[in-house]
Amino acid sequence: MRKYINLFNNAPVAMAVFEARSLKLDLVNPAMLQLLKREKSILGTRLLEFMPEVAEQPYPEILNNVIRTGKPYKESGAKVYLRANDKLETIFIDYSLTPIFDKNNKVRAVFVVSVDVGEREMSKLGLEESEPNLRALVMSAPVAMAVFKGDSFIVQIVNDRMLNLWNDNKKLGIRELQHVFHNGVSYAVENDGICFSYTPLRDAAGKISGVVVVGNKKD
Repeated sequence: MRKYINLFNNAPVAMAVFEARSLKLDLVNPAMLQLLKREKSILGTRLLEFMPEVAEQPYPEILNNVIRTGKPYKESGAKVYLRANDKLETIFIDYSLTPIFDKNNKVRAVFVVSVDVGEREMSKLGLEESEPNLRALVMSAPVAMAVFKGDSFIVQIVNDRMLNLWNDNKKLGIRELQHVFHNGVSYAVENDGICFSYTPLRDAAGKISGVVVVGNKKD
């Protein structure tokens, strides 16, 4: 048992055990205390005693549902509001809830494992917020523009100028799109008096997520 407690306390991920009948915190490791911004004194107290701010959030009910059904539960990118330093803060976590059964096959506790994924989720939010800006740029551009997403090159955004070029010229090259997407380098080509430039589009993590195409008729 002592070896288990040592492994539990030294685990690099946040871990805790809640007693089933009252959601009392039976075990908690330093990583979980750091994640929740709480002191070790919360050990032995109930969830809503040391975190009353989650009463209006779904997590107590999710815990109780695991206890009622005996079925594990997991969630990715969950948003949790925590009160720390007299203000409400937001954290993002991936977490799992695993029921622990007694000898009568009844749930006696719930084992919780959590990982802080705030950086990942904030990057996603930043990318989502940039999408309207990209769309506004394309739609108001004085040149023909289109945005292709993914390696299937699905048209995500296209303005009227580009649609007019496509009606007049059917030579927008799939090979050029593939070259730019897979090599991460810009490329330009001229077809029947129209110059097309292809530029890789990158997400918040720097990974290529698509291609921006600009078309111009030569005077």
